[in-house]
Amino acid sequence: MIVGTRAAALALLCGLVVLVETPAAAQCGVQSEVGEVVETCDYSSEGIEEEKSKDPTAKWSVRQICKDDRRNPEGLCFNPDDCTTEAGEPGTRYTLFRDGQNVGTACLSAGEADIVDDPPPIRALVIKAFERLGWPASDLVVQPPGGKTLVNLESNFYTTNSTATSISVNLVESNVVVSARPIAYRWNFGDGTSMVTETPGAPYPSLDVSHVYDQTDKVAVSVDTQYGDASFAVNGGPPEAIPSTIWVAGTTQDLEVVEAVPQLVLE
Repeated sequence: MIVGTRAAALALLCGLVVLVETPAAAQCGVQSEVGEVVETCDYSSEGIEEEKSKDPTAKWSVRQICKDDRRNPEGLCFNPDDCTTEAGEPGTRYTLFRDGQNVGTACLSAGEADIVDDPPPIRALVIKAFERLGWPASDLVVQPPGGKTLVNLESNFYTTNSTATSISVNLVESNVVVSARPIAYRWNFGDGTSMVTETPGAPYPSLDVSHVYDQTDKVAVSVDTQYGDASFAVNGGPPEAIPSTIWVAGTTQDLEVVEAVPQLVLE
């Protein structure tokens, strides 16, 4: 049996058995019989400590990897997947989670497994993950079109982003679907003024969200979106409410405010 952070491979050359050393692909290698594929881990205990120092507010947890997935009520394997740590000690392979999300595997001895906490309740993980999920920015439509509008006349603004969005995320080996919808919009008119509404506006001739520029200028306009009325469901179960809301900034676009030039029309 070959053990260590540098896997050893046997090769046949000219009828002789030659021992060839190959570097491990990651920070730890599991024990393996000659001729078997050597699995590797993404983190050692030192690597986990380094990641924890980079993100001290995150909740780190591990779950033993089982050879046959038989576990006791506490989640420990009856037949754990053995490995050898960087220090050469017997260890167990674990799945490593940051705030409930799988970030890789680790080979840890019995004492090293204590450097991380037990997984927080799934609800706490979802509430923390809510702000990191990729809620879409709202598209902005300005009328009149073409990137120009007239001074001292109403310009119309609206967005088509008005329905709920659902995002799937895996937290502590659970499939979680988080849903939220736009509950407010902040319209940034580029001249130092803004307005917050609960409606997404509508195409002309509706003027639900409109603005009058009082001087010619070149401005950058955008609409920010507040997501709320959120909920999550675990493994297809019933939805549970999330009290959080989040603002998502919109992409700016250029708008030129011009003055209408009178033209003489001959009939």
